[in-house]
Amino acid sequence: MLQRSHRRGPRPWRRCPTGVLGLVLLVALLGAGPVPGLGGGPGARPAAAMGGSPPSAWRFDGGGYGHGIGMSQYGSYGMGLRGVRAGAILGFYYRGTRVRRAALPSAVRVGVLQARRDPSTGRRLGRVLVRGRPVPGARWSSGAFTAVGVDRRGRRAARRLAGGVTYSVRTQAGGTSMFRGSQRVFGPTRAGSGVSLRFQAGVRVPALLVLPQAGRTLRWGRLDIGLVRQGTAIRPRAVAVMSFNAYLRGLAEVPSSWPAETLKAQAIAARSYALATVRAAGQHRGRRSWDGCDCGLYADTRDQHFAGWAKERGRRGARWVAAVRSTDKLVVTWRSRVVQAFYSSSSGGHTASTTSWGGPGLPYFPARRDPDDRARGRNPNHRWRATRPAAAVAAALRGYGVGRVVALRVRSADASGRVRAVEVRGTRRTVVVPGGTFRHLLRLRSTKFAIRAG
Repeated sequence: MLQRSHRRGPRPWRRCPTGVLGLVLLVALLGAGPVPGLGGGPGARPAAAMGGSPPSAWRFDGGGYGHGIGMSQYGSYGMGLRGVRAGAILGFYYRGTRVRRAALPSAVRVGVLQARRDPSTGRRLGRVLVRGRPVPGARWSSGAFTAVGVDRRGRRAARRLAGGVTYSVRTQAGGTSMFRGSQRVFGPTRAGSGVSLRFQAGVRVPALLVLPQAGRTLRWGRLDIGLVRQGTAIRPRAVAVMSFNAYLRGLAEVPSSWPAETLKAQAIAARSYALATVRAAGQHRGRRSWDGCDCGLYADTRDQHFAGWAKERGRRGARWVAAVRSTDKLVVTWRSRVVQAFYSSSSGGHTASTTSWGGPGLPYFPARRDPDDRARGRNPNHRWRATRPAAAVAAALRGYGVGRVVALRVRSADASGRVRAVEVRGTRRTVVVPGGTFRHLLRLRSTKFAIRAG
C-alpha cells in the first residue's frame, strides 16, 4: 500500500492511526475535494458523455500525497530551505499552538510484529526470528544478549545467548521457547507467558538485535515477545520497549539531509503525535485482541514509521539524532493540551481541515494555502498525473456492481480541493463512492484530484 520512497523524500502519507480518536477511524472511508485550478469539481460534467462511447482510459490530475491535514513534510522542507525556524514552521501548520516542554513516559511500547501477519511470508505469525550483532565501536560487544522469562515452576529463568546466530522464538507446551535450529536453548516458559530479550537495557555489554521478519534492527531498550490466542492457536507478537526519545531517534519520516530546522519541526511534531496517542489510548492497545499489538504505537504507518537503528546509522543519521536531542521534551500544545500532530508527505499546495475526515473542525488544523509545498520544485508529489485503463477502473470498482464504467464525476469536495465523493455511472447502475475509498481502490496519491477521460 505504501511506496517506500523515504530515501528520496518523506513517507508517502502520514498518520492515519487506528483506534485512537473516533474521527481518525474515518480516514479510510472518507476523502476530501478536486484540485483548485485543475477543474473537475462539484457540478462539473461527467468525464464521459452520457451518449458517447466509454473511454479507453481515465486520467487523474492531482496534487499532494496523503491526507493533507496538519504539517506537509515537503512544505516544512520548503520553509527550511528559506531559513524559517522550526517554531514558525509548526505555527504555520498548527495554527494558534505553542511549543512547550512536556513530561514524557519513561518508556514507550512499539509494536514491531503482530500475530495477524508475518511480513516475510504474508501468513499468520508463527515464530519470531532474532539475531544479535555487535554494536559498532562498543568495547567487548559480541552481539550476545540475554533471554529472560518465568519457568513452569514460577521461577525467574535467564540465559545468555551468543551473537551471530539466528534464533526462533515460538510457542511450546503453552509457553514460549527459543530454538537454535532444532535445538532448544531456552524455555519453555510458564503457560501463557512469553520471553524478554535484553540487549541494551539491563545488560553490561550492549548488542544490536536484528529482527529479519520485520526488516528492523534495534539498538535501544529490550524486546518483549508475548503470546495471544487465536481460536485454538497460540501465536507470538513482539513489542520493542524503549525510552521515548530513543523511539524518536529511529523514526524514518524525512531524510536526515534536510535543513536542520525542518528536522527539528519534524521531531517536535512526531513527539507530539506519539505522546498524544499514548495518552489517549494507553500502552496496551489491542491487548485482548489476537490481532492487536499490545503496544502504545505501531512501528508502521498506522502510527509512525519506525526504522530503528538503520535511521541513526544511515546517511547523515547523526543530524536527525541531533534534532531529537536538541528538541528534547518539546511538543506542540493547544491551550496546554498536547496536540496529536498529524502530518503528511505533501499537501499539494493546500492543507486540509479535519472536517475532511467527517469529524469536527479543529482550530489548530486549518485548511489554508501552502505555497512552500513546492519545496522550490523539489517535491515530486506537488502535482501529479495518473492514468488508469478502463479495464483497471472497472476491476477496481467491481464490488459496486456498476458493470462497465461509462462516466465518472466528482460529486462533492471540501474547501481544500479534496474529493469527498465520486459519482460512478456504469452500464448496470450508478453509485456514489466516498473519496477516500475511491482513492484507495484506484491507488491514487491523495484525494486531491480532477477526473478526465483518456
